[in-house]
Amino acid sequence: MFFSDAPREKESTAWLGVAAWTAFIYLTIPLARAIQETVRERAGKEVFLWITFLAFAAAAAWILRALFRRRWTARPSQLFVLSAVGGLFTCLIWSLRANPEEAFHFVQYGVLSILLFRAFSHRLRDPSIYLAAALAGAALGILDELIQWVVPRRYFDYRDIWINAQAVGLVQIALAAGIRPARIRGRLSPAGLRTASRLAILNLLLLLFCVNNTPRLQDAYARLVPAARRLDHLTAEYGFRIEAPGTGVFFSRLPPDELRRRDREEGARAGALLQAGARTDPQYFRFLKEHLAHRDPLAVETRIHLFRRDRHAAAVRDPQTPDQLRFYAHVAHSENRILESHFPQTLRHSSFQWPEERARLMERLAQPPAPYVSPVSRHLITRFTQRQVSALLLALLLAAVAAERLAARRSPA
Repeated sequence: MFFSDAPREKESTAWLGVAAWTAFIYLTIPLARAIQETVRERAGKEVFLWITFLAFAAAAAWILRALFRRRWTARPSQLFVLSAVGGLFTCLIWSLRANPEEAFHFVQYGVLSILLFRAFSHRLRDPSIYLAAALAGAALGILDELIQWVVPRRYFDYRDIWINAQAVGLVQIALAAGIRPARIRGRLSPAGLRTASRLAILNLLLLLFCVNNTPRLQDAYARLVPAARRLDHLTAEYGFRIEAPGTGVFFSRLPPDELRRRDREEGARAGALLQAGARTDPQYFRFLKEHLAHRDPLAVETRIHLFRRDRHAAAVRDPQTPDQLRFYAHVAHSENRILESHFPQTLRHSSFQWPEERARLMERLAQPPAPYVSPVSRHLITRFTQRQVSALLLALLLAAVAAERLAARRSPA
């Protein structure tokens, strides 16, 4: 069996396979949006979901074939682990059914995890190989998202980093506790721990950059690379979860008092900016490209709330079911309440303010009222401050450095 047999290829060939598969993942980044749109138009977005399921079904069939042909023997506990990992993969994939393109990450990084195990197996023969392979895959997953940060029409996403890490980690768990390759045995070796520690350091350094890549840091490196100012989003934006009484919750880069102050003092400017354009969809997307949210949060956040409000209000005119009508009206009414309560001056100085009759109509159609959580700016980090996240990562980094130094002293000269 592929996992149990000693590697027959050269070590350089194994690492070339890792490099080739990683290059394939990275090179598809600029094309992914066009591919997704083409597949959605011709076959439906669910295709990505079923391709992912088929890939894991093929892997399961391959393992069963090896078992029935006696190329590999397994204890009940091993089969239980493999079944549990397969079930967890299935649940995770199904949880992404609303955005099935993301489920394909499990295929990409599942294969990468296997290739990394094979490459590391040329040097590591102890259980540290699983940790090293998982950490190497996680680091490549972070780099994947950093590339998307600088590629037009692609976006950095911590959730995708987590999906990538889950894929490589679950595959290594399946190998360690399910397949249990016979050639991997003994205790964790100092050399293996040193490799894993170095990979942990790399992951933590990458994450430290990601969580501190705020507008302030962008201003610093943009002095050296002016083109960096044209990047339309950052890898870390911290904000606030704001309760809108009688409506629900929304998110903003500004705390409630600061948001109200800016709306009061800058509402005329922001409203005039919205009034000048951004009425059609092409104008709206051009507006978002020309006016970055982390530079002008008041105007941009207002415009995105308006877009969501008006898009759902338009859908009220032609709903397919009564439930859909109530849903569209609920979203439109709730977004309008958020705008009226926290962006009143900006709204008043634009031409987007609803007549009172329309607001009452949406409120009546949305009955019965329900708590609402706006997805606008929901990507903002609100549970922790930048200082808290950085302190945690720095503490982990120091621990990883200490582990690497300790393993280095225990490694044979």
